[in-house]
Amino acid sequence: MKGHDRPITSVQYNHDGDLIFSASKDGTVQVWSAENGERMGTYGEQSSCNGISINRESTRMISAHGAGAVDLWEVETGKKIKSYKHEVSVRAVEFSEGGKTFCSVTDQQLGFNPFIHIYPVVNSEDDPVRPTCQIEVKNVGRVLKVIWGHHNQSLVTANEDGTIRIYDTERAVEINTIRAHEKQVSTIQHDFYKVLYISASKDGTAKLWDSRTNDCIKTYEVVRPLNACAISPLMNHVILGGGESAMDVTLSTATTEQFKVRFYHSILCHELGSVLGHFGPVNCLDFSPDGKSFISGSEDGFLRLHFLDESYFSRTDELRAFK
Repeated sequence: MKGHDRPITSVQYNHDGDLIFSASKDGTVQVWSAENGERMGTYGEQSSCNGISINRESTRMISAHGAGAVDLWEVETGKKIKSYKHEVSVRAVEFSEGGKTFCSVTDQQLGFNPFIHIYPVVNSEDDPVRPTCQIEVKNVGRVLKVIWGHHNQSLVTANEDGTIRIYDTERAVEINTIRAHEKQVSTIQHDFYKVLYISASKDGTAKLWDSRTNDCIKTYEVVRPLNACAISPLMNHVILGGGESAMDVTLSTATTEQFKVRFYHSILCHELGSVLGHFGPVNCLDFSPDGKSFISGSEDGFLRLHFLDESYFSRTDELRAFK
């Protein structure tokens, strides 16, 4: 699926699983049919889009932009409802459970530390907006991703210094620091039910965490740098993707082998198989809500929509190997 002119930064299925949204450094967000991969529309054409989030009802979408704005869109019409201005580049956004608020994270730029902001979702351009909560993030470098914690009571961040940090949304303070990885935590992502979340790191590992306690449950060793991860809602599987950065690839003899999307058993932690296709690092992954397909986005600017056949769901060799 080709709809972007520059690297893909984010992909996401909506809650019903009939739409796929993709964001890119070309500044656009595209919406696609999850049934056949047909492009259905385009939102905006601005500065680099670093992240997106869609509410549960698929009525609103937010996009984070490098020019220092979060744009709120009406999904059905493509109308921009509001632009939330920030002082520096916005790295990540996510709707809260219920969709009445969202959080945004700014980059470490121009002498500013990253800030987490929580904003109300408004219904028109004329509605005034002020953040209901602001949290300064200190001594972590960049914040690469943010997700809401249990019952919207906390925020969980993936950080450049290898930590996962937990912030209390009521008191606007940091309440826990987890030394999760040896290198940058590229991303974190919930499972469909938000019981678990998974982190992927440049140190070549991914880890599965309990959303309520933030305890590490499993570790997956991949060796190669990881940028993306997702948890299957149907099988005991996780998918992982990454590869060397674009500059490192051009200076080495690396092949497309390192750009595979790899399947791991989420409990047994061994690799089950892999899927080739991209010609650059895999930047983002997402499973469909029914677990029967997944989408990958890459540095090469392409999206690949993968449908899983019946043989995938009926396989038992992964268990026989461990009897």
